Amino acid sequence: MTISRLNLKVFKPEQLGSSDDAGGQRTKLAVESGKLNELFRAISDIDHAQSAVDIVKCYPAVDTPDTSILLDGHVFISQKPTDDLVSLLIAEAATLDDADRMTDMVEILESSVRAGQLIRNRLIGFLEGQDTFPKSYLQSSYMFNGTEYWSNVTLLQGQTVVISVEYPGAESALYPRFEHFCQIQETVTGGPTGIVKFKPAIPFITPNYDITINGESGCTKLRYTSDNDGIKYHGVTKLTAASTTNTLAVESTQTELLPKVKTVNPLTGKSIVESGNGDVPSTVIKNNVSQPYIYGQFTYIFEVPDILNNDFVNEVLGFKPRITAANFSYWNISITGTTITANTSGLMPGLDSLTIEYISAAKYGLYGSASVFPDFKKISLGTTKMVLTFLNTAHGSVSMIETSSGNFVSGGVRLAQLDYHTGAVTKFLDARGDFTVHYDCLIEESTSSANTVSFALATDSPIYDTFYVTISNAAGDTLLSGSSDNSGVITGLGITGNITDANVQLTFSQAVDLTTLRYDISETVTLSPPPELYGLNPLRIKNGGVVNAFTAWNTISVQQTEIQVLSNPAPAQTYNARANARFVDITDAEGKSLWTLANTHYTWVKATGVVTINSDFTGFTAPFILTDTIGEIALVTDVQEQALILASPLSQSYPIGTNVSSVQNLGDLQARIGTVRDMTAWANNWDLDGSPATGNMNTVDFPIEVRNDTAVNEDWVLIFTSATAFRCVGRRLGQIATGDTLNDFAPVNPLTLQPYFIIRSGAFGGGWQAGEAIRFMSYAASKPVMLLRTVQSGHSQITTDRAVIAFRGNES
Repeated sequence: MTISRLNLKVFKPEQLGSSDDAGGQRTKLAVESGKLNELFRAISDIDHAQSAVDIVKCYPAVDTPDTSILLDGHVFISQKPTDDLVSLLIAEAATLDDADRMTDMVEILESSVRAGQLIRNRLIGFLEGQDTFPKSYLQSSYMFNGTEYWSNVTLLQGQTVVISVEYPGAESALYPRFEHFCQIQETVTGGPTGIVKFKPAIPFITPNYDITINGESGCTKLRYTSDNDGIKYHGVTKLTAASTTNTLAVESTQTELLPKVKTVNPLTGKSIVESGNGDVPSTVIKNNVSQPYIYGQFTYIFEVPDILNNDFVNEVLGFKPRITAANFSYWNISITGTTITANTSGLMPGLDSLTIEYISAAKYGLYGSASVFPDFKKISLGTTKMVLTFLNTAHGSVSMIETSSGNFVSGGVRLAQLDYHTGAVTKFLDARGDFTVHYDCLIEESTSSANTVSFALATDSPIYDTFYVTISNAAGDTLLSGSSDNSGVITGLGITGNITDANVQLTFSQAVDLTTLRYDISETVTLSPPPELYGLNPLRIKNGGVVNAFTAWNTISVQQTEIQVLSNPAPAQTYNARANARFVDITDAEGKSLWTLANTHYTWVKATGVVTINSDFTGFTAPFILTDTIGEIALVTDVQEQALILASPLSQSYPIGTNVSSVQNLGDLQARIGTVRDMTAWANNWDLDGSPATGNMNTVDFPIEVRNDTAVNEDWVLIFTSATAFRCVGRRLGQIATGDTLNDFAPVNPLTLQPYFIIRSGAFGGGWQAGEAIRFMSYAASKPVMLLRTVQSGHSQITTDRAVIAFRGNES
């Protein structure tokens, strides 16, 4: 039969709301066109005050009494909510199925951040409610030139890590397996003293490193996190400029899934720091080399003739060359001589260029204390790794921590002081007696001749016009200073430059001492309300809940709507919509559509755009709105922060404010039955088939019958209890009915009051034995879709608003 607008429906799930049981299977309760808000609860004053996230499930479906096919059915949010505090997203995940409830959907959303690379096993045992552990657990030893140094892990403030309990075999009742996602409260580097602070606290006790579970000790582990790209988000934005090329300028390609509160945090007295392995930040300034990023290219080769490449720089100091992009963890860096090779297995949408930072041999050299200290050199602050060996062997050797003014301490006790300009060490003996000193470090020119510098700010969210910088000239007798405007342009006394994103480029009027550079800046800090307010853990959502609403190699819909108010409509009146519009409709004050298959209320001629009124609209509420929408589908090849790059230009120009929507492609929608197979025995294993049975089902002459308006997505098994009787069990639905081979089998879906499927008696034949089974999949002419509505905290002047989702496809 012909598929019309009447046959494309969005059905409600078994249960609406926000309870753990919300969601479930498709019902026959359709959402009335124009009233998608029926899926969401009303936004309350409390929601506006404290923020809220609503997760709902629905079923776009082809509702026909046959198996007509809708080609490439797809859905998208066709217009933004009027309220700027409200946003809508579609969450697409291959794991979402018909049986999923709220708890399942939350788990799908939170699966975007998972436990990743191991930082440390044999972690200390935690008590319930504990929120710290010793910094010493961020240390590991490394041998260089026969000397043991301690290589330390640095965790940044706001970084998410995982504390987990892992072991093989059966689960321990005292120490159950679990993963605890937590956020580091202060930037910290491993060391012999001090603590690491994290939130939230550990919810359960964990085993100490010396406790053995199922033959394995060290079961409490510390891990980094890794991102999972198994979920995509689809949102809507607007054009900010009329488009005539394949580049669309848009408001934003990202959406805040989780409610946020923004505040300002001042940062003062910051220096040019690169994360070192001591308590003193390193003043090492890296060089960089760049080349264009080509989407789809996975290997990049950089020739870097001035690279300082050795184990001390790369491993002990942790200054191995690295990608500067935010997704640096996806890249593998290898070094051969002066060649750096960067490899990745992923695609990086929105990345324009690839930049590698490295230590330059033209600026820095490696020095060991066994050598004569060179003239006109000085030790680079924060790069010295010192080991003391006591003459009394009972005390052994200790690794020192570099602190302020060249002091080196162990266990809080100062034992040595280093002169950075001469390399000389002053000893401070204690009860352990005399000792020898060995250290390795980086050295640089003692008098800097630098007149330019590039560095990254200590924040990713700078407020440009709060930036203020000072620096001394090389002679130390003049102080240069500068400040930035709100565009990032820096001017001042002897300083010019600019800020781009979080990167600063400065040029000085004379040679300067870079170690004296200090700057102040304020940052925008985003505060996440506690997860119990909206049921999602922000530590388990990528980027803290700021998600990409558009992705490369996905389709978008561009649509622009014009409206006309119909005053006193009467039969025979005509109105002019745009010719060849994608969609024309008339709606009343309540959002009800007046469209009917028989054109009862109006007729629209697509080629000319003429709309003719056929009735007086009795039964509907004025005022009436005539809308016509033009639009098209396009393919995105690259996504930038405020731009979408298309595979080809749009067919026509669209004005500023046109809606641009990311599309979830549902595929071809048609009720059908998959491959039917039989087996000699059923062992409750849905992932494995067995040997063929004695009987044989004839689905060639008697195919299993389904209809678009009744079929569901389910894995079925018929289990014979005798030669003629069987039970019907669904993988997710459980046992739904019993039947026999002598009669047609048509189990009824209680949600639709129609059969899930029909098997005619002639299909069974004979020869069946008890225990044998028949398996098949049924596919619905629908797919479950997850919708997300986020309400940000704030005051709204909008009293009514609505969600709008479009469901389209092509008739076969």
